[in-house]
Amino acid sequence: MTLLLAGVAGRAGEPYCCTTPGRTLVYERTKANGRIERTVTMEYTAVRRSGTKRLVDCILTVRGPGGAELYGGPSEQTTTVNADGTVVQNLGESLRAVLHNMFPGAAQSVEDIPAILPADMKPGDKLPDGRGTVKTGVMTHSMEIIEREVLRYERVTVPAGTFDCIVVREHKIERGIGRNRDTLTENWYAPGIGPVRHDSYNYNNGNPTFGAREVLKKY
Repeated sequence: MTLLLAGVAGRAGEPYCCTTPGRTLVYERTKANGRIERTVTMEYTAVRRSGTKRLVDCILTVRGPGGAELYGGPSEQTTTVNADGTVVQNLGESLRAVLHNMFPGAAQSVEDIPAILPADMKPGDKLPDGRGTVKTGVMTHSMEIIEREVLRYERVTVPAGTFDCIVVREHKIERGIGRNRDTLTENWYAPGIGPVRHDSYNYNNGNPTFGAREVLKKY
């Protein structure tokens, strides 16, 4: 554990996300039955300053197992990195961008749904919840991320390599047309990169069963 902690702390000052323009991260998601469900590509295009904060821009593309683009094609995403290295991913705005792709002519309104990853988080920490809704035309999509807890440090190997990570668990509830999901997830974050592994469990009446795993294939 001491060496592992040193590996994470050795990159102190780097947030738990990618901040390198020009870098592309590719993920692959596999269902419990072993079938590939999708691939996700995140192309980091720019890092902008906003006061003491950094705004990290990327283009998100999701493809099905046959390579066809899903959710209306690429969508623009922005992550905020505070001066202290805390990462704030606004899931409400991320969902709004995807829904705009799918329904480009529909009026939209969005509430912020912040997913916060403090730079100094450690095992045992409880992280802030996030709740909000996105309205697109007559459709309303709601999202909650609750029961967020830092579990442990762990060295994990995925197709892209071996990484010293911190593991965060959270309970996510989504409600809306085509997005009715109740899941428990464990997420492995590496400094300077972001998520390298994501395990999702279907949360049926408090009884989680493994559903899918998403891993970093290359970066």
